[in-house]
Amino acid sequence: MQTNGRLQFKPCTITQLNILHQIAVQSYKESYTQIWHDQGAAYLERFYDESTLASNLEDPSCTFYLMYQQESAIGFFKLRENALAPYSTTDCLELNKIYILQAFTGMGFGLEALRYIVELAATRDRSILWLNVMEESKARKFYEAHGFEKVKQVALEYPFIKEGLNVLCTYKLAIQNFR
Repeated sequence: MQTNGRLQFKPCTITQLNILHQIAVQSYKESYTQIWHDQGAAYLERFYDESTLASNLEDPSCTFYLMYQQESAIGFFKLRENALAPYSTTDCLELNKIYILQAFTGMGFGLEALRYIVELAATRDRSILWLNVMEESKARKFYEAHGFEKVKQVALEYPFIKEGLNVLCTYKLAIQNFR
């Protein structure tokens, strides 16, 4: 387990699948049910069921970390070895998911996690960290405040997603510009 300030970061393995699944579903519901006509049920079934998460855990291009505050798992993040055009995979690391349970938001844990992720990217010799975030998400302003720049946006076309709440933005951070 690696510690960074008040949080501990532990690489997640298949033995923690149940914890990962619980945090993923709860945190997603706390953050995004309002953008769906079905409260995100179809999306959760497609991307957050245990078999999908287990498959992701076995993917060598993905790494999940659980975030602990004292002995309680309060969130997770997923990193992917994945390029963002025009950069190569060897230059980039994708922050594919980051969620913190609502009861632990607003306490600085997001910034603590982001600092840790930037350190991980640097130790992997990556110069670009990138992510996708919904345009209406409060997290978007957080990323902008810490040096991320919007590079594109697309309208998602998932079943049950509400019109006008379906814009996904891609942000990149040149690691040296993290603040």
